[in-house]
Amino acid sequence: MERVWYRQDREAVVAALQRGERPDLATTMACGPVDELVALHDELGILDALDGVVTQRQRAGLADALLLRTLATLPFLAEASLGGAAEALFREPAILLQLGWAPVQIRAGDNGRYRHPDGRQPESLPCHPDTLRDALRRVAAQTWQRVQELGVQALYTRRLVRGKVYAIDGSGIGPDLRLVALVCVSGDRPLIVAWRLLTGHASEKGQEAAVTRALIEQALALGGPDCIEVLLADALYADGPLLAWLKFERGIDTLVRLPDDRLLYAELQRLAALGRVAWTEHRCVRVLQGHKALWTVAVTSSHELTDWDSFVEAATRSGQAHPTLWAGLIRPVAPTVRPVEQAWALVSTRAWPNAFVAWQAFRPRWHIENDAYRELKEGWGLEEQRWGRDEAAARGRLTLTCLAFNTAQVYRSQAGTTLAKRGIRRLRQVRRPELGAAPVVIYVAGCYAVLAVEELLALVGAPVRASLLPASLRPPPVPT
Repeated sequence: MERVWYRQDREAVVAALQRGERPDLATTMACGPVDELVALHDELGILDALDGVVTQRQRAGLADALLLRTLATLPFLAEASLGGAAEALFREPAILLQLGWAPVQIRAGDNGRYRHPDGRQPESLPCHPDTLRDALRRVAAQTWQRVQELGVQALYTRRLVRGKVYAIDGSGIGPDLRLVALVCVSGDRPLIVAWRLLTGHASEKGQEAAVTRALIEQALALGGPDCIEVLLADALYADGPLLAWLKFERGIDTLVRLPDDRLLYAELQRLAALGRVAWTEHRCVRVLQGHKALWTVAVTSSHELTDWDSFVEAATRSGQAHPTLWAGLIRPVAPTVRPVEQAWALVSTRAWPNAFVAWQAFRPRWHIENDAYRELKEGWGLEEQRWGRDEAAARGRLTLTCLAFNTAQVYRSQAGTTLAKRGIRRLRQVRRPELGAAPVVIYVAGCYAVLAVEELLALVGAPVRASLLPASLRPPPVPT
């Protein structure tokens, strides 16, 4: 296939249009949400990280870096499937130009595969979706891990991860696939700072505690040794040795939801039945399915408990003489009453003032389910559309989607808006305000130029009667 390269020459383009030459192609440079998200993605270093990916094998034709850049953009589109998202993206030449596609590639394609008796089919322009899917499969798991770390490192470097309260949880995203993620839940919006894809038997619920320590260590390495103060978790993700390691070696307190089948829960119930702990009532507002409701809860707590043997043993091995835990019971008493025997329980390595304060501190853990996993599944289609049947494709889809999720969360903040605008300017290298909000790129006579819409109309002999631009920004009159 013959390549046609264009040089940037505004004067040549203007002269060609005035002679009446028909442009080879044209595209807008409109600034929409997807443009800004791609620009922010690039500003945060995600596209650069993908450019440095070394695949397991090289293929002829399109560069892997270009394919990975394209794949990284797909999660921002409304279509969740790989084919649907690719089709929508391939209708946006302005974004393809930002990603690095050359005009000749957009117009004629750049992949000799998928030949058809009737010539190249529209779904193969600029490349077939299967070409994108194959690119996912050529990236090794450890390479995706490195991309994850580079993407999260940028968030910490730019101080976009706010607060020091984190939560960990797991969720199924397909048959024999489970995502375990560490999420910062103390900011305005949750950010996923570390994650793992568990497969096969490792994906069975209850096995995720094996990766909790690795996720914590990864976050501390990227965000600094003091980036986490409190970890919120269910007991499935925080066993006794982990609590001891976090408290006495990392200085991180844990607040854990305690199941009712534990000895510590039974001890709390025994103390409550004997009247050795006092109950107090507190009022609060809870939001259930978008509706606010006034609740009254009764709470009680006790400290210096030692009924978690594995914690005590691990803490003792680390040099602690008398390791103890704090635990509390919480039960609603209005508008509905929960029996004492069914009260919720929390356990912590920190001595909280009372169980109500601890319960309020634990409530942000629900952000990981309501604002992270639910969004990933329902809004980003992570569970329904894996972009492939094999683990390699699912791992790539997961990494790119989590990175895009974080970028979208940052984009919604004031700091993210500023970074996106900076990225738009840098990506396009167009700083001339007279071009307006939606300039046009014209390719003609072997050259290209960026023109304001009004200027283009004037050059083709159809100038507007009245301009809405300020006088200083209006295009000069075209000589006749």
